[in-house]
Amino acid sequence: MPLKKKQQIDEKEENQEKKSGGKKKLLLITLAVFLLAGSAAAGFFLLGDGKLGFISASTDGEEQGISVPLETFTVNLSDMGFRRYLRVDITLECYNEDAVKEIEQKKYKIRDKIITVLSQKTVSDFETSEKFERVRMELLKAVNSVLSPSNQIKALYFENFIIQ
Repeated sequence: MPLKKKQQIDEKEENQEKKSGGKKKLLLITLAVFLLAGSAAAGFFLLGDGKLGFISASTDGEEQGISVPLETFTVNLSDMGFRRYLRVDITLECYNEDAVKEIEQKKYKIRDKIITVLSQKTVSDFETSEKFERVRMELLKAVNSVLSPSNQIKALYFENFIIQ
């Protein structure tokens, strides 16, 4: 192959590499900007109300609730013949600050109720979304049985859920 043709081919390859390198840089910069904007937006929505320990959340058309995270629960499941564990983080959503105060005062009773309910469950109690929802409602009822009627919780959320 003549030297001149080889140089032309090499120059074309270099130009293509430069163009694709520029596109990669642009893509990386755009991705970084979106990640930073997303992080900033998440921080604003999660911590924007300035309350430490509690995160306010509002949903479309619903009354604003106050979230109260509980410490991690680790319980033995009641599967016969197997040693199975459940590790779960639960957050309670309540309607008012009075409920938050009562939850803090009765946290030990609430934890006891949740541990009692969860330790009676087996892996099969979490197989389908319907069964999972049934457990959630049972926990909601158990927690509300500890609280006064005016301070009932609105919802119960699983933050992390691991069966081992």
